Amino acid sequence: MRFDDKVVFITGGTKGLGKAISTAFLSEGAFVAVNGRDADAVDRFQEEAGKEKTLAYVADISDYTAMEETIADVARAWGRIDILINNAGIVNPLTPSEKLKKEDFDKVIDINLKGTFYVTQLVGRRMIANRSGRIVNIASQVALFGEKGFLPYSISKASLMLMARELSHEWSGYGITICTLAPGFIRGGMNEGLMKKESLVAHLSARTPMGRMGEVDELVGTTLFLASDKARYINGETITMDGGMTGYTPETLVDIINKGKRQ
Repeated sequence: MRFDDKVVFITGGTKGLGKAISTAFLSEGAFVAVNGRDADAVDRFQEEAGKEKTLAYVADISDYTAMEETIADVARAWGRIDILINNAGIVNPLTPSEKLKKEDFDKVIDINLKGTFYVTQLVGRRMIANRSGRIVNIASQVALFGEKGFLPYSISKASLMLMARELSHEWSGYGITICTLAPGFIRGGMNEGLMKKESLVAHLSARTPMGRMGEVDELVGTTLFLASDKARYINGETITMDGGMTGYTPETLVDIINKGKRQ
């Protein structure tokens, strides 16, 4: 899939999965702008990617003024934003909901939900003026059914799914599509630490019919597809990419019944 001369803005695009997505768009001919909170990561990205077709900003997605200035600068430099990838996000400290601290809950909502919406709104206004645009939210399959300890994260990511549905109703007439990708557990990004714990990898792999975690290139490929003209009639949808994990029970009722017969 080529994105020659398309202007892409990727939130949280300087490291992890965001960096992989940014690099893929660059390799397909796009102009890529990214933001991140880590100044060192932003500098490394700019150095590795070069300055010919990239712009990199130290800006927190939850800082409205900083993101407003960032998006305005991208538009001044390249004239427009064709594609927005809402990738930036954090996970709350895993804890029972009754013990969740207010500051931890607020931080997740401020970044994952409020920050993502405001960036979408700021970019969306420009897309409306241009009567064209593709928006892809990166959510999580955890948002589909919940997971113990992930309450604010699950809420924030589920909200992105509804946001895509709502905005597809409002903005389709301007030539804009918006979809959400809900990946399962990917071998990279914020899950990098899990890869060092074989028992966790084995547990997560056992929770999917395919018997493994997802790979970074699989997430990247699906993201680029949803941003491409090949997906131009997919709008307002959530695409679950979890190897069948959603709703899967490794040991089913039939397995338990058969096990009882053999005993």
